[in-house]
Amino acid sequence: GEAGHRMSSHYIESLLDDPESGIVTPAAMILEIVQGEGGVIPAPDEWVRQIRRLTRDRNIPLIVDEIQSGLGRTGKLYAFEHSGIMPDVLLLSKAIGGSLPLSVVLYDEALDKWAPGAHAGTFRGNQLAMAAGTATLRYILENRLSDHTAQMGDRLMTHLRQIQSDFPCLGEVRGRGLMVGVEIVNPAIEANQCGSHPAHSQLASCIQAECLRRGLIIEIGGRHSSVVRFLPPLIVTAEQIDSISEIFERAVKAATEQVL
Repeated sequence: GEAGHRMSSHYIESLLDDPESGIVTPAAMILEIVQGEGGVIPAPDEWVRQIRRLTRDRNIPLIVDEIQSGLGRTGKLYAFEHSGIMPDVLLLSKAIGGSLPLSVVLYDEALDKWAPGAHAGTFRGNQLAMAAGTATLRYILENRLSDHTAQMGDRLMTHLRQIQSDFPCLGEVRGRGLMVGVEIVNPAIEANQCGSHPAHSQLASCIQAECLRRGLIIEIGGRHSSVVRFLPPLIVTAEQIDSISEIFERAVKAATEQVL
C-alpha cells in the first residue's frame, strides 16, 4: 500500500545517503515499471516519481526496462508515462520489432560519450528489422492502440475479478492495460498476517495446461511460478476478451477439481 511504497523509497534514499551503508553511489538504477517475469507487479506511480527524484538529485542515470511493457502494452505508449516521469535511458525490444528481432536503447544526449563508430556490431542497424520496427511504431501510433489496450485491459480485469469472487484460489488480480496477472493461492492453508494465502504453483501449472487444452495460451511467473499472466495481442477485440475470460473460468474450474 501507500505506506509500503513510501517506506521503500525512503529506505533506498537512506542507503544512498548514508556513508556507512556499504553502498557506493551506483552507476545507474534499473527499473521495470511493471514487472513481467516477476509476476505482473505494477510499481505505484508515486513510488516511481520518488525514485526519479532521488536519482536525478544524485546524478544517477535512471534506466527503464520496457522490453515487455512498452509500445502500448499498458494503455500508454510507455509504462513510465503513467507516472509522468522521463527516464535517462529506455530499453525496448519484443513488440517494437513487429515479429523481427530488434532491440533499441534510447538515451539522453548528455550520456552519449562514444565517438561515431566507437560502438559497433555485426547485426546492429539491420535494415529489415529497422523498417519493420518503424512500420510497427507508426501503426501503433496512427491507430491509437494504447487507448484500445486500456479499454480492453479494463474489460479483462473486470471479468477476472468477477471470476475471482467464485474461486477462493484466485488471489490478487493486478496489472495495467493488457499486461495482467492473477495470483494462484492455496485457500486451504491459513493466510499470513498480511491476509495472503501461500502460493500454489501446482494449481497454476494445471490452470495453464487446462487453458491450453481449450485453445488459450497464458504464461506463468512470479513467486513460486504461481502467477498466471495474460498478454493478449494489442488488437484483441471485446468479443475475444470475453472468450478469453470464459475459457479461463472453465480452466480454473477443471484445475481445482483435479488439484484441490
